[in-house]
Amino acid sequence: TPRLFTALKRWQRFNHVPNSGYWNDKADFVKGFKAHEKETGVVPYFLPESYRLASRKERNEFKDRIIQGGGLKFPWVLKEPDVNQGKGIEMVAPNSERLLEIANWAKPEEEYIIQQYICNENTWNKRKYDVRMFWFVASLDPLIVMYQDGYTRIGNAEYDEKDFDNTRNHLTTHTGLGEEGKATHAQFCEHIIKHAKNSPHLRHLRDPVNHVRNQFKDSLAEFVAAFKEFSFEPGLRQLSAENGFGFYGADFILDNDLDVWLIEPQKGCGMDEDYDFRIEMHDRLFRGIVDTLEEVWQKQEAGKPLIPLENTGNWEVIYANGWQYKYEGYKRSENKAGCELAK
Repeated sequence: TPRLFTALKRWQRFNHVPNSGYWNDKADFVKGFKAHEKETGVVPYFLPESYRLASRKERNEFKDRIIQGGGLKFPWVLKEPDVNQGKGIEMVAPNSERLLEIANWAKPEEEYIIQQYICNENTWNKRKYDVRMFWFVASLDPLIVMYQDGYTRIGNAEYDEKDFDNTRNHLTTHTGLGEEGKATHAQFCEHIIKHAKNSPHLRHLRDPVNHVRNQFKDSLAEFVAAFKEFSFEPGLRQLSAENGFGFYGADFILDNDLDVWLIEPQKGCGMDEDYDFRIEMHDRLFRGIVDTLEEVWQKQEAGKPLIPLENTGNWEVIYANGWQYKYEGYKRSENKAGCELAK
């Protein structure tokens, strides 16, 4: 709470970054990236095509996209802005009356967003999956953000890009059914290697795992750059402490070209320990966080530069005081396969 922020002693550290709600809200997340693109010209290649229906300008853009721009033949995802865990999501089928209804949306007071559905998704034994990765704000002054591998969440139904009547079939978790699964990062790497090996158009990739991993890091670093002025810098100004930190998650999906899509960052990381591997994973995450924060605190107390950090465990720096990780030489696959349906 704001009262707690200003009651902190200068030496205390609080595991929360004020203003984090700005990017945790789906509508503000889209708004922030659109503002960043307008200011810098950097196109967030990793974001699905998105529109805020509370914005008259974006409502009109979406309507044009559906009516005149060929968008009617694609599936879309309608999302409430401030709920998570698979709630408030509606799959909108191509060529449907519902899609035309949304294209003529007349409810500017409702902060819904609509995103084009990611087609040609990579599946896990014919089921939809996503990847939860973790990021960690090690310091607000200077801003230092780190990345660590996470785990895979697997849906409970056979994936079908031609059936959008059942939203649950297109969710990976939180459906409340026992068939949902989890997989370790090592299993995810094996899955990626096998897919690349069996896909002729991907055989040029010498290291498909790092190819995917580098996209995770690149997209999260760009996210930090996009929200630095909106969230992280104003967050520091709200604290009476000398510095702050925060531990968060981010959800991604992959298509069959092994291109990564950032679905959303997560303020709540979902730290259930329903699998033994998650207990071990959490141990690695938190040991690295503690060691990193201790190093930051000691260096700051001694007036020494924080970078380079030496005791980070499995955490990797992806943003540091204006520098950000870039996946050099990366090119998005062209001629993406769609899941458009004919009338």
